[in-house]
Amino acid sequence: MVQEIIKSYTNNPSLVIISAITFLIGYIEYIYSFALVIKEKSAPFPIWMHTFYFAHDTTGAVIFFLLAKNNQWFWFFTVASIALVIWNLFEVFNLYMAVKVERQDIWGKYYKEHVTVKQAIFRIVGQIMLMYCVVNLFRVFMNDAVMLKWFAFTNILMATGPGYLWSERQARKGTSVGLAITILIGTIITFLPGGIGMWTTASTYFDKPWFYITGIVVVLFALKNVFLVLSFPPKKSESGKRVIW
Repeated sequence: MVQEIIKSYTNNPSLVIISAITFLIGYIEYIYSFALVIKEKSAPFPIWMHTFYFAHDTTGAVIFFLLAKNNQWFWFFTVASIALVIWNLFEVFNLYMAVKVERQDIWGKYYKEHVTVKQAIFRIVGQIMLMYCVVNLFRVFMNDAVMLKWFAFTNILMATGPGYLWSERQARKGTSVGLAITILIGTIITFLPGGIGMWTTASTYFDKPWFYITGIVVVLFALKNVFLVLSFPPKKSESGKRVIW
């Protein structure tokens, strides 16, 4: 698959634009996360997603760096490695905020007393260790030399995972309609057919019936989450400050 990816990004200029849009959607999702956890002291993604993405993105950064090194620093592998390093920093911030402002909401149900910083860090480290095992074990099982198979799964996780947390909260605090719509758009883009979708254009491996069937199901989950957030009462402005829609 490595040589196929190199050939696709060399001979198909439109794939560069498609990939840039795909990565941009991912960054926008995290901009929402930053804004929400800073302003509302509540993140839109559950802690296990942050620990998973940290393990996934650090692994991906190394894999793409090695691919770049072994393929004359091919630009896509190099840029992808740098992009994942930036995403890792995003996750470090999210994990920091989880400990600083969310630890009681996240882990309070597991302790009789107030959750300490040490307890929160201990739980995060344990989850990260587990997630590294999951990511790398399945990367080997899937023979995922370019991490694109895992990348598709991370978008499936983004489309479905947050909705369960939002359902538990039953409120718009810590999430937003705009974020839910952004996730829906990112999910649709993931499963578009060859010529307009990043995965199916980069490799024929993804141009299979089950990929599109999965896309339909996952898009429905993402759409459901949009309506879920819309069903909650609108946020009330505090001191005239603009809320995150």
